[in-house]
Amino acid sequence: MKRQTRLLSTAPALLGMALLSGCQSSPAASNGHDALQRPHWEYSGDHGPEHWANLSEDFSTCADGRLQSPFNIEADISANLPDLSLDYSSVAMKVINNGHTIQVDQSGAGQLSVGGKSFDLLQFHFHSKSEYTIDGETYPLEIHLVHASDDGELAVVGVMVKEGAANTELAKIWANMPASKGENIINGQTVNVRNLLPVNNRYYRFMGSLTTPPCSEGVNWHMMSELITASAEQITAFKAVYPMNARPLQEENNRLVVLDE
Repeated sequence: MKRQTRLLSTAPALLGMALLSGCQSSPAASNGHDALQRPHWEYSGDHGPEHWANLSEDFSTCADGRLQSPFNIEADISANLPDLSLDYSSVAMKVINNGHTIQVDQSGAGQLSVGGKSFDLLQFHFHSKSEYTIDGETYPLEIHLVHASDDGELAVVGVMVKEGAANTELAKIWANMPASKGENIINGQTVNVRNLLPVNNRYYRFMGSLTTPPCSEGVNWHMMSELITASAEQITAFKAVYPMNARPLQEENNRLVVLDE
């Protein structure tokens, strides 16, 4: 454990629906990864992370924010955190390559409920390599399940993926993954995000931001402490489309990371 004197940020800032709609690549899939009518950004070069704040005034938080994501996750304390209620079900398969990641639409798939508040699942998407590290360790893939409450507050559930046994749900998604920007709607096929979650719902809780422009803060992060696996071939298949789509680590600053007991 690290020092136990950090103060948890006060109530998370609410992200209004205007921001939410400005960060989505489809009406049901808010993410901050395909920002409509926003400046072009990338993960390297002149439009890479070190330049995001200079691309638009709307992106200034990418440089000025104090609770930016990702960072190296190390628990400050352990506590009895509220249970994560992950009430998800299968929905029709819609796989999107939005130019920054592979995203799977989850409109109507269900909700995350935690601490008496509910968040609708909008979409999940992938990063390679992992954006966060846990106790200094990097993983080949990271999954983000993006949720929004009725008042526009965002909550993300993160899952780290290590190399190991193949994942059958991932295989279905990869089989329909567009190699270039566009979307595939697969008639008669469904996807169930439950099959991309670990059995144990133990998690790290902390406040953070979107990991892409506009880097908005006030995001409730829940990083699963247990990993899932994907085969070497599955990891390679994603990297063939996105060799690297991870923001560099940011400063942790004065935020508290709590690990569920």
